Amino acid sequence: MIKKTIGFIGNFEAPFSTENDRRWSFMKLGHDVIAFQEDKVDVATIKSYLPKLDMLMYSHTHGWEIKGLIELFKECKKLNIPTVSVHLDRWAWLERQKDVGKEATWFTEFMFMADGSPEGVELYKKAGVKKWFYLKPGVVERDCYMAAPDPVKFPHEIIFVGSKGYHPEYPFRPKLVEFLEKTYGDRFGHYGGDGLGTIRGHDLNVLYASAKIVVGDTCFGDRPKYWSDRVTETIGRGGFLLHPKVLDLPVNIMGNYKAGDLDDVKSKVDIWLKQDQDREKVRKFGFEYVKKFANYTVRAEEILRKVFDDRTYRYGF
Repeated sequence: MIKKTIGFIGNFEAPFSTENDRRWSFMKLGHDVIAFQEDKVDVATIKSYLPKLDMLMYSHTHGWEIKGLIELFKECKKLNIPTVSVHLDRWAWLERQKDVGKEATWFTEFMFMADGSPEGVELYKKAGVKKWFYLKPGVVERDCYMAAPDPVKFPHEIIFVGSKGYHPEYPFRPKLVEFLEKTYGDRFGHYGGDGLGTIRGHDLNVLYASAKIVVGDTCFGDRPKYWSDRVTETIGRGGFLLHPKVLDLPVNIMGNYKAGDLDDVKSKVDIWLKQDQDREKVRKFGFEYVKKFANYTVRAEEILRKVFDDRTYRYGF
């Protein structure tokens, strides 16, 4: 593809943000990316760059607002500059629904959403969105490597990575972490909010290499065509993931348990703890699969193909 100049509105000040991972991925493909920090930039500044841009992308952080952004997107359409929104979370729940059809995300020409669930599809139809596409989560390609384990620094066989406190609409998360703590005692470690601290960068790869099983979760369990980016983040960094079974997730890249079923969690943890060779086989296969097919470089290519190459546009599914 011909080299593009991409304007990207998002959160780049957080060193481990998805926006930074996507920016790196576009640049790896040879494109230029001009980053605009969402909570600090104004429309006039973005507008001054429009003559240089081939595409303007927007990744919204809830609670931040750029005045006049919707009008800017409309101006981009007149200038034949495609506008693109990309989002990792579900809109079809919580307080976010009040922003549907109102917040600037919904006024871009193309929407790439990680929620392709029936609720999500209904939401997009209700909002009158036509050019939306189901874009699965990923992991930045530079982090796709297997680190050497460090059992002294990370001594737990079974771990959970992420926040224990979660949305009140989804009470299973704290129940899951508390169940693992009670059931496995010192063999279990919780890394993240309310736990042993947040692990980032190379240490996260080491943590995954050191644990035998990473117990995963996804918001509201086993909805089809929606799953957490912890899947690709964990497997792509070399961890063995035990995750709720979701219809569009390959079962041969991880272990699976029945969503919301703590007894099944224990049953599957105990089984996989005994299966060292099979567990290692799945871990390595899953790692190679995600590294090749599910990184953010691949996702960036998917976005660019839809925006610039596929002029027939496959709406939705």
